[in-house]
Amino acid sequence: MSTPRLGAFFTALLLTAPAQSGAPVSAEPAATAPDELNAELVYDVLVGEVALQRGAHHAAFRHYLSAATQARDPGLAELAAAAALGADDADAALQATRLWIELEPLATKARQIRAYAQLDRGDRSGALDELRRLLDLLPDPAHRYMQVAQLLTRVAEPAERLSMMRELLAGRDDDADAQQALAMLAAAADQPDAARAYAERAALLRPDWNDPRMFQVRLLATEQRRDDALALLQQYLAADPDDQELRLMLAQFHVDAERYAEALTEFSRVLEADPAQPDVLLAAAVLAAELDALAQARDYLNRLHAFAGRADDAAYLLGQVEEQAENPQQAMDWYRQVRGENLSSAQIRLAGLHAQQGEVKRAREILQRLRDQSPADAITLYLIEGDLLSEHGLDEQAIAVYGDALKAHPENADLLYGRAMLAVGMDRVDLLERDLRRILVADPDHVDALNALGYTLADRTDRLDEALSLVERALQLSPDEPAILDSMGWVRYRMGDATGAEPYLRKALDSVFDAEIAAHLGEVLWTLDRRDEARAIWERALSEYPTHEYLLKVLGRHRFTQSEP
Repeated sequence: MSTPRLGAFFTALLLTAPAQSGAPVSAEPAATAPDELNAELVYDVLVGEVALQRGAHHAAFRHYLSAATQARDPGLAELAAAAALGADDADAALQATRLWIELEPLATKARQIRAYAQLDRGDRSGALDELRRLLDLLPDPAHRYMQVAQLLTRVAEPAERLSMMRELLAGRDDDADAQQALAMLAAAADQPDAARAYAERAALLRPDWNDPRMFQVRLLATEQRRDDALALLQQYLAADPDDQELRLMLAQFHVDAERYAEALTEFSRVLEADPAQPDVLLAAAVLAAELDALAQARDYLNRLHAFAGRADDAAYLLGQVEEQAENPQQAMDWYRQVRGENLSSAQIRLAGLHAQQGEVKRAREILQRLRDQSPADAITLYLIEGDLLSEHGLDEQAIAVYGDALKAHPENADLLYGRAMLAVGMDRVDLLERDLRRILVADPDHVDALNALGYTLADRTDRLDEALSLVERALQLSPDEPAILDSMGWVRYRMGDATGAEPYLRKALDSVFDAEIAAHLGEVLWTLDRRDEARAIWERALSEYPTHEYLLKVLGRHRFTQSEP
């Protein structure tokens, strides 16, 4: 049976709220045994329990309330209130909490339920009265306003939530927590100026509190005023340069803007002040590796390796750093140390390194062992093995791997597509077509299969009308995909329509500068006798992809050589 909305919301609220004195927090409180039991009381408690188990919340409410009234027990009153919430009955919840508060005047949870029930009934005045009493009972200023704000989410309109909170907090202008709570509600109500004013006041009232300062920075960033946000953050840091929380925020700002060197500088400063921060060590190491500062990355990762529970993460990343540094033996040593959630990924990378060392048999043994250990990952591991063999010129062995995989998973689209892509490189257009058509029988809108088959038919056969139909369908499904735009341009070119081909190829190349697309566009421009444009595109492609096989083949056909710099 589905949980009613009132009960579900409030159960979540109570489970996330910190415990307050005067009321238990458990979802189903145990009733305190009364001094004297009678048959009617026992009957009400037992029937209430059975009714609750069966989802009959109204019946449970009635019997628990009767038991609570007889026993004068707040625990039973709480059970009655919980049953009322389960029934989504605000009036019943008010009735149960009235008795509960009579028996336990300081029960904060009872006040929370009453406020929520009043909000559910649309009784604004009654809800505000209950929330005022609740604020007086809740002892923790860091949480009480947030608890009230959470209750106010029952009000549909964010502006009305803000209005109610303003009424509640009237006269608390010198309470920093109150002002920050108002700032958050104002931001949710899309009133950034008011939000900023409240946060500024909170920061003035408590100058050493970062919440309102960081809130103002985030608010500016949300308004797409990132330069202003950065300037404000730097202003705060200039006034308090040792604040590590603000410095970490600055580092994250730089990461978001892809200013990785600046971000690394800030992370390094944080670590100088407090080296025992594993998450910061990890972030700094990743950035250092991205910037090819491999010695720095090693240093951070070796320090991370010493932290309990972080050795596996460090070993895995140290393996990648050594790969990046072209130290395969050291990389393999690190990968062999990895356990835990990175084990499979480390073993796959270890297999790749064995293959690079000419130990293809050992690489395959590792992948086979992984398949035996993780049958759920078998398809991915077959694909990796096929790619590994193909990369090392062992295409026939790769085809055999795909064959074995397809015996176990005969209609798997990823395996069929992987074998098809291998087949085209072996000039096995027949196998490519057979596999791609098997995919399309099961999924006629498989975009990659449509595109690959259409492109191959245009490039390797004279079945151009069929190729055009396939690529047109792919383009309908993914009109901005560069690979499909490239295919459409190439089909048009092969059909003798170089003028019609150019816009597709230009759009594709504008999206991503790819060697094959550049080769195609150059060919089209060459055919259109715009050879200077073709040369310019080929020059750039050759400088960025100097070993690209297809590009070199096209340039060789046109006897193109790169100009001297």
